[in-house]
Amino acid sequence: METMETNKENIIDKYLNTKKKKIAAGCIAGALIIGCGAYAIRDTSPDLSLKKEVVTVEYGQTYNPVFDQLVKTKGLDKDDVKYLKNNVKIKNGIKNEDQKDYPAVGKYKVTVKYKDETKTVKVTVKDTTAPELNVPDNTEVVKGTDLSTFDFKSLMSATDLAQLNEIQIDYSSVDVNTSGEYTAKASVEDINKNKTEKEFKVTVVEPSTDENTETTTEVQTDPTTGQKKTVVVSKPKNNTTTANSNSSSSSSNKSNTSSSTSNSNSGSHGSSGSSSSKPSSSGNTGGSSSGSSGGNSSTPSQPSKVLKKKYWYRCNNCKARVESTVSLDDALNKLNAIPCDDFDGHHHATQYGISEYWE
Repeated sequence: METMETNKENIIDKYLNTKKKKIAAGCIAGALIIGCGAYAIRDTSPDLSLKKEVVTVEYGQTYNPVFDQLVKTKGLDKDDVKYLKNNVKIKNGIKNEDQKDYPAVGKYKVTVKYKDETKTVKVTVKDTTAPELNVPDNTEVVKGTDLSTFDFKSLMSATDLAQLNEIQIDYSSVDVNTSGEYTAKASVEDINKNKTEKEFKVTVVEPSTDENTETTTEVQTDPTTGQKKTVVVSKPKNNTTTANSNSSSSSSNKSNTSSSTSNSNSGSHGSSGSSSSKPSSSGNTGGSSSGSSGGNSSTPSQPSKVLKKKYWYRCNNCKARVESTVSLDDALNKLNAIPCDDFDGHHHATQYGISEYWE
């Protein structure tokens, strides 16, 4: 009896398992039919829509036209987005500028292909950013300085992503023959026509009236900001004209000096002095000095003197220094003709000035 009942139970379990499998198979088939029906009902190929057909990019910014930036996916389900990503092909017509990670100013095209459809995104790279220009707060110049040769630009700096034109200086409002404070202007423009203009103060300073002192313009750098400026300073000068003047004055004030001694000193100083302050004949020079020194008790008349300028440039790295009686540009050219042995052969840190002296 037990054996028969056991066999019945096995037969029932087998039947039920078979029935469960049939039910499961039927459910799967039904789901497939329903899914296919639904898939057939809707559009299985989503439409291609672009976010923008015209894009403007500021020069200096990177632009990477990828799917998420170009194709509109709002409102689409995950399957549609995935389908578009798999079937959209993007051709990037943008090329970055040489040795830079952003494109040059200009117009470009990005094409988006989807099945038999092609759409275009127009990309325009514009430069609307003006250069940065740094100018000194105050620039001191000696009265009478030729501003056309004064190197204002070495006191300024300009930066920009685009190529810059040369800094322009407008000093037309500065009266260099009258001491006082004036306002000048500096401007710089890049190749894309973006311009920056700034004002700066120019102070005209009186030169020293002491014949033994020379007035010069020195470049100084602010240790905090690094900004350069010029300062007019007066220093004792050391030249042959001053030495001759002192010697002549000294010899004329000496008492109980024989005529031969006076002639000897006068001749000695005459040979080492500046020819422009002495008569052309050495014999007449000695006679005139002797006669004036011995015959008259008053101070001998001094030859007329001329205020002259001496332009100089110096490299702060290799300490090379050159002078010119022509202009600052001439002094700079002479300095550049000398290789700098501290860096790459060029003088990167320079200082300049204008010295005035009587002769």
